[in-house]
Amino acid sequence: MRRYRKIPLTWMVAIAQVAATMPESVTEWARQAFGFEADPLQRPILDCDALRVIACTSRQVGKSTVAALRALYLALKYPGSLILMIGPVGSQAGEILEKAREFAAELGFRIRGDGINKQSLRLPNGSRLVARPAVSATSRGYSQARLIIVDEAAFVPDGIFRSITPSLGISRGSLWVLSTPHGQAGEFARFWHDQDNGFARFSITADQCPRFTPEFLAAERYLHGELSYAQEYLCQFISEGVQLLTREQVQASFITAAPVPTLALQGETRYYFGLDLGKRQDHSALVVVELTWAQGPRNHATQGFTRLPQLTVRYAARLPLGYETTGLPRFVRDAAQSFPLLAALRHPGTLLVDATGNGHTVIELLRGDRNGLLLKPVTISSGYKSRQLADNYYSIPRTDLLTRLKLLFERGLLKIERPAAGMDFLERELIQFEPSGRQQEHDDLIMALSLAIWQAVEDHKDLIGLPGHTPVFATQRVL
Repeated sequence: MRRYRKIPLTWMVAIAQVAATMPESVTEWARQAFGFEADPLQRPILDCDALRVIACTSRQVGKSTVAALRALYLALKYPGSLILMIGPVGSQAGEILEKAREFAAELGFRIRGDGINKQSLRLPNGSRLVARPAVSATSRGYSQARLIIVDEAAFVPDGIFRSITPSLGISRGSLWVLSTPHGQAGEFARFWHDQDNGFARFSITADQCPRFTPEFLAAERYLHGELSYAQEYLCQFISEGVQLLTREQVQASFITAAPVPTLALQGETRYYFGLDLGKRQDHSALVVVELTWAQGPRNHATQGFTRLPQLTVRYAARLPLGYETTGLPRFVRDAAQSFPLLAALRHPGTLLVDATGNGHTVIELLRGDRNGLLLKPVTISSGYKSRQLADNYYSIPRTDLLTRLKLLFERGLLKIERPAAGMDFLERELIQFEPSGRQQEHDDLIMALSLAIWQAVEDHKDLIGLPGHTPVFATQRVL
């Protein structure tokens, strides 16, 4: 078995020899060069040539070692390469770099930096390995990277990906995203759960790692509890409790098509529009929710059928930043006209508009527009009770808006029509949203949805079990 540790030639000749004799398989190269025997689940990661790779692993299963081997292999094979390693803090990114240095030293190379970056390794063929903390401002200046490794990606700021991925465009470089799960929010969780984003995905749980003993894992489970163990060792994305909804609740709400009521119940359909007005850094957003009724079980005492409600999100649109205020009435009118059934209903659709702050001008524009909707201006308050204000305005507590939305998701009464426009943005907001408002994602669509939902529940309080004048599960007599 050939090894490369003792190289009696000059540095340039030595590294050229190494590159010329390197096998195509990184797994095989690691075995020949270092005697490193990759675990069965490490091998496909080492040899993966995909442009986008994501690995969701347990703690201490060797993902940093695998990343270091892949990084050094590419740096040796392709002269002049830039390998960028990103971590939540500089020292964490430096862990992969340090392993790469150790492997390079085993090959006989002198360990030195690139003269620019404090945490770096420059090889004689001009390739550089650079470790940087996950700070957008300091990660933007790198170009034409052959490989970018984001370690502990669940803990880095979401904005870091927007800063680093452009450097892969011209070089056709690869992005490796590695982490143990950390809650259900953030880009790492989104990348992992999105099956259509082009990532090659790999997972290694602790019980799949041959170096963990059953006794150690049992002790960790007992010491840290089931939830922590499930996340740290079994690669499960456990909600931290700061999000309004769990990822499972959001994903369970998606349906492929909106329900179609029977002809007898079609006239009972209601439409609720929620419009959240954007500020300087926020989008204006409009969401349309449809309330339909389905025929339930027969009531043998009355010979009628119960009515079962279903709320479905049919429309979600975020307007570009800086959208002209004068264009909002037409935007709402066009959205209303996209639902032909609305014009034939006995009940007009209801439009709730967040007029908190400087929204009065928009309200006056909407009042002057004939969109066929019942307009209800709203100011969102920090109180606990909704009340009517002057000029037909309503004050609604933010907690009331969000609580009603949460309860409908929990009861499974709110569905989202997946094929409809804007639902991908809505899904992302719903998963990331925190009631505190500290999430990194926008919340424009969520607030628009909350407004529409609030009015639907106000009209039919039994949707969430509140006392109301008109029971939702009323009986319809069959003639």
